[in-house]
Amino acid sequence: MNVSVDSSFVIDLMRGDSDALKKADEIDGSGVMKFLSTPVLYEVQTGLFHRRSRSEVEAFRAIASRFGIIPFDEEAAVRAAEIRAELLRLGRPKPVVDVMVAGVALARGLRLITRDEDIISLGRTFGFQVETY
Repeated sequence: MNVSVDSSFVIDLMRGDSDALKKADEIDGSGVMKFLSTPVLYEVQTGLFHRRSRSEVEAFRAIASRFGIIPFDEEAAVRAAEIRAELLRLGRPKPVVDVMVAGVALARGLRLITRDEDIISLGRTFGFQVETY
C-alpha cells in the first residue's frame, strides 16, 4: 500500500529525529510510492514562512522533492467533509488541516505515516490505515 506522510513526519525529518529517519529509510527501501498532500505542504510551509527561516524552507523543499504531490481534490474534499460533519455531530472536532489530510488518505487509499494523535484517532474512527514511527 502506498503511503502519504503527515506534517509531523516531515517536521521530524527536518529536525533529524532518529525514528523519523529510520522510518524514511524503511519506506524508501520498501518500493512503495510516497506522497505529500497539498494540506501538508500548506501546513508545513505556513510555519516556515512565519518563522522566516530560509534554511528551513530550503530543507523542506529538499525533503518535499523526494515525494509525489497529491492535491486536495473534489473526492478528498467530500471525504474530509464527511469526517468533519461526523466529528461535529459527535462533539469531537479536530483541526481542519488534519481532517483534510485524512480526507486525502481515504480518497486515495493511502497508509498515513504520522505521530499526530489527532490523526491517529481519525484513522481508528474512520477506517484508514495509520502507521506511527
